[in-house]
Amino acid sequence: MSKSVDSFNLYKVSEAILANPLMACIVVDEHGIIRFINQAYLEWLHKDKDEVMGKHILEVTPHSKLPEVLRSGKSDLVDLWSVNDRETIITRYPLLKDEQVIGAVGQTIFLDKAGAKILMKKLQTMEKEYETVSEVLVQSPYLIYVIVDKAGIITFMNQTYLHLLGMKKEDVVGKHILEITPHSKLPEVLRTGDIHKIDIWTVNGRDTIITRTPIIKDGEITGAVGRSLFLDMSQAKMLINKLQETAKELNYYREEFRQLYQARWQFDDLIGVNPEFTMVKAMAQQLAHTRSTILITGESGTGKELLAQSIHNQGGQEGPFVRVNCAALPENLLESELFGYEEGAFTGAKKGGKPGKFELAKGGTIFLDEIGDMPIGMQTKLLSVLQERVIERVGGTTPIAIKVRVIAASNRDLEKMVAQQEFREDLYYRLNVVRLHIPPLRERMEDIPLLVSYLMAGINTHLNANVTHISNEALHMLQNYNWPGNVRELQNLLERAINLASLKQATRLGVQHFPSLTGEALPPAVNENEHSTLNDSVQRLEKELIEQMLKSTNYNKSQTAKELGLNKSVLYSKMRKYGLFN
Repeated sequence: MSKSVDSFNLYKVSEAILANPLMACIVVDEHGIIRFINQAYLEWLHKDKDEVMGKHILEVTPHSKLPEVLRSGKSDLVDLWSVNDRETIITRYPLLKDEQVIGAVGQTIFLDKAGAKILMKKLQTMEKEYETVSEVLVQSPYLIYVIVDKAGIITFMNQTYLHLLGMKKEDVVGKHILEITPHSKLPEVLRTGDIHKIDIWTVNGRDTIITRTPIIKDGEITGAVGRSLFLDMSQAKMLINKLQETAKELNYYREEFRQLYQARWQFDDLIGVNPEFTMVKAMAQQLAHTRSTILITGESGTGKELLAQSIHNQGGQEGPFVRVNCAALPENLLESELFGYEEGAFTGAKKGGKPGKFELAKGGTIFLDEIGDMPIGMQTKLLSVLQERVIERVGGTTPIAIKVRVIAASNRDLEKMVAQQEFREDLYYRLNVVRLHIPPLRERMEDIPLLVSYLMAGINTHLNANVTHISNEALHMLQNYNWPGNVRELQNLLERAINLASLKQATRLGVQHFPSLTGEALPPAVNENEHSTLNDSVQRLEKELIEQMLKSTNYNKSQTAKELGLNKSVLYSKMRKYGLFN
């Protein structure tokens, strides 16, 4: 039912179009026999339908060109046609089926010239508007302009150029370009077809920068244009100065970017002789020259980022080292931080969008720190990126291929998290291609003297101090401390000690310069008869360490957090946990 209704409607529409009194239409078959003619065409011929149907087209209109269309199979898009002293614009085209001509159609574009005149008037109006715009452009007081035909004859010169030459339009138009400007290179452009992008040209003692281009139509040179980029060299110098300023600004931001994403540490900065530590270092040096994904594990403060930066630098990566702290941002911000976003992706999105860390790390390394704290939802998206090596910006639809090395790090037990379904198993195996575990400082006490010497040299340089030695008693105390904060805690305590020693003009560190460790340097005093878990012992030691540091800084929480290598929010959380606010 629906199909017949659709067909009936289509028939009615076709019938209405063909019955249009403003369009004459005739259709012939492959033999030139008239098979259809509308009423408008019949009235034009002053004939009835019975007089023309079934007759050859040449019997009805002896000068018809439809037989030619049937023979050639080509359309006659526009032609002026006259019937009974009425002129109209007509189009003719063949009817094709299976690439065979089965007929031809002749129809008017306008029934008479009145319609054509309306179109011509509209075209003339548009041409005038175009000429007005063109005139404004070429008559600019800051631009000289000249056009020549293929013979080198001047067809146009703007008023600015005429003024510079001290001539009038009638003095130059129609003359050869060499008569007006004897040294013109436009004839050369006409001969060779070359484009002169930039050339210095002198007009009446004024230097200007010009460009010359050929005018090409249907593959042939039909003329040439010469125009100035600047009216005089002062404008060029202004642009050069602007470009130089822009280049300086660009170099400044490029340097800022380089420093922001620069890996500072080298393998020489990894100090120690502990067998387990040196084995990890040796493995990392070998892996540096591969593109394998690396997972670095170890407690907080053991130097996971330092090892990652060393791998990046040893591998000779061309791109930057980009660090992302996966625990520092909520899931909704972490996605745009990693993958970037397009303009308008969300409220507050920057105009033009923003590249993500994966894009910024192109050709270099992206370091995903604290990967164990990444939300499950983001883990799924990260897995897809690691598998496909393609990202898509937030709010975007265009895939962006990434060429970047991935190094991840965590101080958490990822295998345990996988077992507890807190971390995706497939992501864990994708990251755990090669695993490097950095031992805690308490398991490499033999490295304490080397680390102290190395760290003291750097701290002295940073503080502009001169505390270059440490007493055996102080060194022994450091070697007998448990170091829950690892190397970071050692560095912080040494910096504080050097500050204290510098205040008293001392050049050697002694036990007295480590007030937070005095009396606490020996292993944690745990009663052998008292059953205590490792977690209980660590928490008790952590509480005591925070208490001592608070006292030594006169309860300055910012300084305490800095000395302990903690964020202030983390310190406040631990103080609440241990009831230390009172």
